Amino acid sequence: MTDMLKKRGRPKKILTEVQKTVEQVKETVSKPIEKNASVDFLSTGIDLLDLVLGGGIPKGKIFNLVGDKSSGKTLVAMEFIAYCKKLLGKKFSWFYDDAEAGFSFDPKKLYGFDIMEDNQTFSNTIEEFNENVKKKVEEVRKGESFIYTLDSLDSLTSSQEIKRDEERTKQIEAAEEKGEDAKLKGTYGMEKQKMLSEFFRLRVQDIKNKDAVIIVISQVRANIGVMFGEKQIRTGGKALDFYASQVVWLAEVEKHYKKDRVVGITIKVKCKKNKVGLPFRECFLDVLFDYGIDNTASNIKFLYDLLTPLGKFSKKRIVWDGKEYSFDGLIDHIEKNNLEEELSKRVKDKWMQIEEDISSKDRKPRWQE
Repeated sequence: MTDMLKKRGRPKKILTEVQKTVEQVKETVSKPIEKNASVDFLSTGIDLLDLVLGGGIPKGKIFNLVGDKSSGKTLVAMEFIAYCKKLLGKKFSWFYDDAEAGFSFDPKKLYGFDIMEDNQTFSNTIEEFNENVKKKVEEVRKGESFIYTLDSLDSLTSSQEIKRDEERTKQIEAAEEKGEDAKLKGTYGMEKQKMLSEFFRLRVQDIKNKDAVIIVISQVRANIGVMFGEKQIRTGGKALDFYASQVVWLAEVEKHYKKDRVVGITIKVKCKKNKVGLPFRECFLDVLFDYGIDNTASNIKFLYDLLTPLGKFSKKRIVWDGKEYSFDGLIDHIEKNNLEEELSKRVKDKWMQIEEDISSKDRKPRWQE
């Protein structure tokens, strides 16, 4: 390409720029895959989840967390808040919108502070959620990181739905007074979906300007009558599909027992959409009900390939720095000797090596001379 430009007598300045671009392309394709340096991430505090996401959750974006009732969605959201508070201190604030009014955890026991204290509201409608987000994002100070969690989107109604419910009640009462059966019309309104689209259009720039993170938790529902495609869906429709920067699905794959009692679960994490990293990355995380996300156990299982493709635990030989350990024995050794950072480094090195091995870095770029 540069030879052609020379023949055509292009100015030296343009030649230099073209050569510089070619060199930049060569340099880029030869580098190993690493975290997107142009994106300002907040770490979730969970090593494997950060790797799945491509570095963490980006500031100024909307993050959608999807799963059924026993898949650890609330715990992942709490872990994220707890880690940011520990890491950022007074430069971090949060708000938890318990729209379901179903929060039953003891965060003070898990994390040493009450996530809900002075940081909780109960949105009932999409309209209330919109106003709460607007107000809280406006209050974010310069240089401060902020997380707003909605738990969950499914529990929100709309003002129109409430109005129709009131009208139905009046119709039933009037019919009962006359000794008649109430004739109720079916409702096929799309107010919730329309209001959600409006919410994203109105708030997305505010969220971006304040580097806020909005976590929207969604419940899964069966996709009745599906012949192909996804067997499960979640509320939010195309609006959430479009505006969410990352969409992560969680599913329980195994229960953990002690003395015949369930003490935790293993969950599968799959990133189905990722605008800031590679999509469709997966991992497995251990959850202990009285402890939270078990980052150390999850890391060991990944590092030593202790899980089947379906997430079931399979015992294998574990050798750490030349010494053999049992699974529980290695957890104990790492925690007693403060080796969590070393374990994290080894996990990240293995993950990045896999990404490099499967990358197309050795392919000739189509646009390279």
